[in-house]
Amino acid sequence: MSSSETSIFEMSPGLKMALFIGLSGISLILGGMISFSIVAVLLDIPFTGLQSALLQPKNASIAQFANALASIIAFGLPGIAVAFFSKNKVVSELGFARIKNWNQIGLVVLIAITGLFLSGALGDLTEKIPIPIALRNWATQMEDQYKKALYAMTQMKSVLDLLFAIIAVAVVPAIVEELFFRASLQKILMDWTGKPYVAIIATALIFSAFHFSYFGFLSRMSLGIILGIIYFYTKTIWLPMLMHFINNGIGITILYFVRNNPKKMDAVIDGNLPYYWVVLALLVIIILCKKLKETTHHVQLEKSI
Repeated sequence: MSSSETSIFEMSPGLKMALFIGLSGISLILGGMISFSIVAVLLDIPFTGLQSALLQPKNASIAQFANALASIIAFGLPGIAVAFFSKNKVVSELGFARIKNWNQIGLVVLIAITGLFLSGALGDLTEKIPIPIALRNWATQMEDQYKKALYAMTQMKSVLDLLFAIIAVAVVPAIVEELFFRASLQKILMDWTGKPYVAIIATALIFSAFHFSYFGFLSRMSLGIILGIIYFYTKTIWLPMLMHFINNGIGITILYFVRNNPKKMDAVIDGNLPYYWVVLALLVIIILCKKLKETTHHVQLEKSI
C-alpha cells in the first residue's frame, strides 16, 4: 500500500490550518468538560466547587490526572486528526522518525539544561521591564493563581507520588504539546509560508501565550523557539519531546526534594536568575544548536556516500 492510500484525502496547508484551528477550539472545550466532569464525580462535588477543591494539597493526584487528561484531549487530538489529511502516514506526518544520530540526544540534553538557565534569566529580565501599574497588578494576580495551582498540584509525599507527578506533569505534556505545537502547528505554518523561522517564531509566540503568564512569557517563548529549531534541524519529534520532558521533569523532581521547605519551593517555582545570564546561556545554546545542525549534515553526507 502506498503512503497516499493511507490518507483520507489531501488538503492544502491553508485548509489544514482552518481545520486545525477549528478542531483545537472544540478539543479545548471537550478537554475541560470531560476532565472536570470526571473530577466532579470522583470528589462528589458540584462544578462550582471544583476550583477550590483542586487547590487543596490532598487532591494533588486528582489535579494531576485532570490536567493530564485535559492536555491529551485538547492538544493530542487536533494534531492526530489533521495528520489524516495528508499524503503521508499519520505516524510520519506527526514527526515520529527515528533519531539518526545518537549524539543528538546528548546535545539536546545539554540544550535543555542550558535552557533552564536562559529561562530563569529571562524571567528576571521580564520583571525589570517597566509596564503600567494596572498591567503589572493583573500579571501578578495571574502569576499568584498559577503558583497556587502548581503548588497544590505538586504536593508529593512519597517516591510513588513523584513518579505519578512526573508522568502527569512532565511526560504527558511533553508528548501532547509537542504534537500540537511543533509536529502540527509549526509544520502547517512552515508548509503554508515556506519560511521555517517565521513558522518557528510564530509557533513559539502562540505556545507561550497558551500558558497565560506575563512574567513567564519570554522564558516560554525562548523554550518554544529552541524546541522549534530542534524539530526543524532533526526532523524528528522525539527530540523536542525529550527536551520538553527534561525541562518539566527537572522542576518537578527539585520540588519533591524541597517539599518540606516552603521558601525553597517558592524559589524553585520562581526560578529566576540574574538577567545577565541571558547572554552566556544564549551563546552556549547557539553553539549547541549549530553542533546539532552539523549532526544532521553528517547523516545526509553518509547517505550520499
